[in-house]
Amino acid sequence: MFKMISDFFRKRRLKKYSSNIPTGFLPLQQISSANVVIDVEEPGFDVLKEDILAWGRQTGVKVSIFFFDFRKLGKDELLLTSIQTTLLKRELDWLGTPSPDKIASLTDSPSDLFISLVDNGDFPIEFVGKCTKARFKIGRHEYEGHPYNMVVSGGKTEDLRSESRKVFAKITELLTMVK
Repeated sequence: MFKMISDFFRKRRLKKYSSNIPTGFLPLQQISSANVVIDVEEPGFDVLKEDILAWGRQTGVKVSIFFFDFRKLGKDELLLTSIQTTLLKRELDWLGTPSPDKIASLTDSPSDLFISLVDNGDFPIEFVGKCTKARFKIGRHEYEGHPYNMVVSGGKTEDLRSESRKVFAKITELLTMVK
């Protein structure tokens, strides 16, 4: 019963905030800015972050990285990332929707490319993926309504959570092929 109610309100929230900007494949030469979302729980996320920044420097793309950190932090634990670019579990409402103010820098600023390296089907990443105003969207998980122009997933037998670096490398390889 609760799932039906939350799904109803989630659909309404998505309808209200979803982007209406047309999306499609863009050649790398037409991409000047990119927003990338990664999961702090990803093993080696700091190395992945460095890979993303290096790719941005190499290609001349202005890269902004945002983090999802849904870990339960103890009193003595500190955030591993900046609070301005990190979405925490406690910042979600009862539907799992992030505060529009918190994610405004991610969803409201038009960018050429959005990459979600978060490999789960949770509502917060679906919300961000559908609401971002990017012209070309790449994700790791398919959602109803097909918000992503390209979905790249890992191998079936390997642990998907530990191969985001491989997935990002494949994404950058595929981006060079788009003409």
